[in-house]
This record gives sequence, C-alpha cells and structure tokens, in this order.
Amino acid sequence: MTIYDYLKDYGKYTFLEKEFNEVDNVILSMLAYVNFYNIIPAIDCGSIKLKEASNRFFKKHDKKDIDKNIISVRDAIYLFKEVAKTDRFKDLDLFNYEYQLSFDTQFGALCVMLPNNTIYVAYEGTDSNVSGWEEDFMIAYKFPVQSQKLAIEYLNMVTPLFGPKMYVGGHSKGGNLALVAAMYCKSRVFRKIIHVYSNDGPGLRLKELDSLRYKKVSNKFTHIVPEQSFIGMLYNSKENYRVIKSNKKKLFQHNAVSWLVDDNHFKDGVLSDSSIRIKKAMIRWLEKLDDNKKEEFTVTLFGILKKAEVNDLVEIKTSKISNMLKILKEMKNISKENKALLTTTLKDLYKEWKE
Repeated sequence: MTIYDYLKDYGKYTFLEKEFNEVDNVILSMLAYVNFYNIIPAIDCGSIKLKEASNRFFKKHDKKDIDKNIISVRDAIYLFKEVAKTDRFKDLDLFNYEYQLSFDTQFGALCVMLPNNTIYVAYEGTDSNVSGWEEDFMIAYKFPVQSQKLAIEYLNMVTPLFGPKMYVGGHSKGGNLALVAAMYCKSRVFRKIIHVYSNDGPGLRLKELDSLRYKKVSNKFTHIVPEQSFIGMLYNSKENYRVIKSNKKKLFQHNAVSWLVDDNHFKDGVLSDSSIRIKKAMIRWLEKLDDNKKEEFTVTLFGILKKAEVNDLVEIKTSKISNMLKILKEMKNISKENKALLTTTLKDLYKEWKE
C-alpha cells in the first residue's frame, strides 16, 4: 500500500476520529515543497484552509509548470492535490509561510493546525536550487549553516507563549532543520514539542550529536529512512533509525511517496548493505579531512555540478556523471587528496547508474 492508498483508506477519517501518525507526518512535511507564495499568509498574517490553498495553487500552475520541477517537488505537488480532496486534510489551517532563497541559502517552512489543538511545523527539504544541495554538504564543516539558523529563529517566532503543543518535521534537509530547531529553540518552545521527525534527512557533525542538546531531544526524535537510504546516511547519526520499505530502488527511495504503508504506519524494512557502506564512508571522510579540506571538496564538487548543469542528484544521468569526470580532469587548483576522493566518488556513482 502506498501513501496514495493511505489517503483513500484514512482520508475519510478526521484527526479526531483517527489520531495523528507517522504517515501523516510525512504527508504534512511534503507540503513544505509546494510554492505557496501569495497563497498561505506570512507569519502572523492569518491562515487559509488547505482545500482553498489547493484551489488557488492549481489555478496559478498547470501541469506544464509543475512538471518543470525536480522529482521531489513535482511529486509533493501532485500529492498535495490528492490530500486536498480528503476529509482528513482539506479543512486544516495553513499559516506562517516563509521562503527565502539566496546564493548560499534555501529555506522554507509553514505551519499546519490540526483539529486536536496541535500544530505541525514543516520545514522544506532541498528543492531544485543548487544552493540548497550545496548547503547540505556545508553541514559537514560548518555549524550552524544559514538555513539552520533560520529554522531555529522560525520555531521560536511561530510558537506563542500560551499556544498549543506541536510536532516538528521535514523531509530531506528539512528533517535536519527540524532536529536542529528542536535542539536549539528556547526552553519554553521545547516544552511544547510532542515529537520531532526527520524523514530521510542528513545527520549532524559528531560534536553536535554528542551534545547535551541532542541528548535532551533524542527521546522525542524519530529518524525515518528507507532501506537504500543515501541522504539519511550523510554525516553522523545514532543507530536508532526507523527503517522502512519503498517501491523504488537506490536514490529514488529518497522520494517519500514511494514509501510503503501498512494501515497507519510504514512497512518495516532492513537497512541495505549499500546504505551501511555509505554511512561508513561518510564517517571516514568526516574523520579524515579537516574543515578546510571538506570546504574545498564541497566548493569543487558544486563547481563541477554547475558546469555540468546538474540540478537534481536523484534524476542525474550517466552522461552527466561522465561529463563531470571530464570537468574534474581539467581542474588544476585542487589538492591531490580531494581530486582522488572526487574521482572515486564520481566513478562509483557512474557504475551504480550504469547498473
């Protein structure tokens, strides 16, 4: 059963009839990918029903517009269309919309009011902008990055002193932002958090993972990853994953609409050997290189991606990877260590895609 099947089965029940669950968490986290500019009111400027937001969005955007987006955004939009048809979601209030984009930052967030007087705070994952992907890698050598600062500020700003309790979550980078915001928010805000969800989001540096702030939030935190997780294996994370099944393979499992559902929860899975290897390789990389080398690696990698016109790591083609290897060979102002590491990484990626 997929998330779409879940909407058919559970869509007829309100949250008062069937309580909030981990599948609802993923559905609401995916809303943050939708461009709600001039649809959902900004912070402290009112709210709009989900059904009405859907009507306005699809009046502004046709299929041709939607299909220009990368796969995660495109699928989130089509999921949103179906969500708006259900009794469970259509009358939920959406509010506090924020989106910021600059040369080195991509940040988006919104709030959803549930009828049991709780709020779901959703952080956007990485969209089609290369700056968002680059920020994912900056997490390896810099803390906090700008989107993490914005996530903390946002959570503090949208949580009233005498307001309802809340869930905090996000997909991909949004999951990392949800975790960091919960770790570093004000104490009065933290007390209102029921649970934090990272839906296949990257982890943290070891320094942050071993901190008292992480220990404080850990008993309220769930990290959901598919069996062949890649993004969720980036950086360090505790071994308390909620591993689930997907109907896709490899990097395509990152797309949450591929995750398989059993009644009101995801189907249990087992972390694949490839994901375990990625995790171990990332930890070795983090331990081997100092922050300057990690920064050089990131700047070089994304310089290559931009030259090769790669906007989506999930939809990347073998021809693009081949082109990236050619660009790398021509680069001279890069250390031998990082050049060797990049060459190995791209060759492994090329081999995976050919298979």
